Amino acid sequence: MSGQAFPEIGEVILATIEDVSSSGAWVTLDEYGGLKAYLPENEILRSMVKNKDRVLKPKQKIVVKVIKADRSKLDVDVSLKQLTQDEQRIKLIELKKSKWAESVINIAAQKLGRKNAEIETKLIAEKFDGLYNGLEHIVKEGPQLIVNLGIDQQFAEMLYKLSAERIKQPTVKISKVFEIYSQLPEGIEVVKNVLTKAKENSGSKVKIQYISAPRYRITCYANNYKEAEKNLKKIFSGIEKNVNGKGNFRVVE
Repeated sequence: MSGQAFPEIGEVILATIEDVSSSGAWVTLDEYGGLKAYLPENEILRSMVKNKDRVLKPKQKIVVKVIKADRSKLDVDVSLKQLTQDEQRIKLIELKKSKWAESVINIAAQKLGRKNAEIETKLIAEKFDGLYNGLEHIVKEGPQLIVNLGIDQQFAEMLYKLSAERIKQPTVKISKVFEIYSQLPEGIEVVKNVLTKAKENSGSKVKIQYISAPRYRITCYANNYKEAEKNLKKIFSGIEKNVNGKGNFRVVE
């Protein structure tokens, strides 16, 4: 597996159940070439454990979270218990969009009298970290964007036309509650400056609301959930860095 993609701890992945046993279940990770992973019984939802043979069935698709990843041993453990509802929802939306984007690419190929677009699909998915994300970039920046990847001009223009007809640029939002405070004499100013810098350096549309000391709610707006999550992580990283040594910060929910 050296040199090939390997899952990371905390990653949310689509998996297929292969076998269910008394101690858990074996699954294959669809996004990693069918790499096998283990789902221990203590990482299955409590509501599923008693009836796991009926609830979890071979060939069933499930969304899981990686909790152990040892590349040298090809040893991966996954969890259902540690997967949040938000993570599952976002992943399912991402998968639905990816499947839709693949169908648009295939339509482009068919209109040009081709059987498939496997090469184009792979290039776009790898370059833009996902097919749907790639089509969004094409709509924003034009067909030349993928011509520069080595994709045929005629195909690029057809894909741009089909994507522009079908993709509306939606605005999604993700909200989180966090705590931040400083016990320094100038603590209020410290917090104010940290949050101001966070908004200025976010590179995205952000709204921060005061709830009650020391709690705040931050809402990040973007074109898709993946982008919103990425921006939110960047903002939290900036807050943590700027408040270090001057106060305390933690994400609550």
